[in-house]
Amino acid sequence: MQALVFIEELGSIRAAASSMNLTQPALTAAIQQLESELQAPLLVRSRQGVTFTHFGQAFLKHAKLMVAQSRRAQDEISQLRGHWEGTVKMAVSPAISLGLLPQALQQFTSQYPNVKVHCRDGLYPGITPALRDGTLDFALTPVHRVDLENDLVAEPLYASQVVIVCSVRNPCAQATRLEQLQDCDWVLSSPSRGPGAVIEEAFRKVGLGAPRVKMLCESFLALPAVVAASDQWVTTMPQILYENCAMQDRLCVVPINDELPRPLICTVRRHDLPLTPAALQLVGWVQHYALKRMQKSAQP
Repeated sequence: MQALVFIEELGSIRAAASSMNLTQPALTAAIQQLESELQAPLLVRSRQGVTFTHFGQAFLKHAKLMVAQSRRAQDEISQLRGHWEGTVKMAVSPAISLGLLPQALQQFTSQYPNVKVHCRDGLYPGITPALRDGTLDFALTPVHRVDLENDLVAEPLYASQVVIVCSVRNPCAQATRLEQLQDCDWVLSSPSRGPGAVIEEAFRKVGLGAPRVKMLCESFLALPAVVAASDQWVTTMPQILYENCAMQDRLCVVPINDELPRPLICTVRRHDLPLTPAALQLVGWVQHYALKRMQKSAQP
């Protein structure tokens, strides 16, 4: 099962065998034995590489979950015995990456230097498949809790501050009301109902029609540059992303007086897969700095 997961990740049996310190013939024989037990072909081998059959794609979902659960079980037992090793795998939103995460990771890695942290970019609902198959232990992401699927649980951390951003050359750069932005060309950073599409909710609240969406740019690395390159495009982004982007001298915050939604940043995980002690410790540090941020923002 681990071999199948590696084959999908690395794209070949040879690379998977190398990662597992096996010879390619040995790994091929193991997969053939599994295919024999299942009485179904899992892989199709050709000169172009290896692909999964529809049987293989169906079985891979179960294999990923069982491999992930096995890893978590081993990590948990080891950590409960006082051996703080293993891996914590998570996805984080840009607001978390630039805000709380560096402080939380500094504390966590100082306390548990032998626990490996695997961190990747990701937003809800895009990270849902990886949560479901156990690839991720949890995600730190904005989420509408009413939209959350039944097999997931979301624990709130704090509300993210969102700003409307455009090029300094944009004629709407000094707009103060959302109605002045009705004719703008909008770039969203997530599909509708996602955290990068909060402008749709903002327009509805003030009785406006849907914004004119011209582009979907799910790369927060590219988003500031894309908007800065045009005097027509407008977008929303976490305030902390704007404050830390390299394009800040070519962008500006549109000074809208209308209230904008504040996406709720949550810890999202499968409800039936408890976190390992190490993962709980990392989440605890994130919660600690989230609380400090809320206390600071509440001060007059």
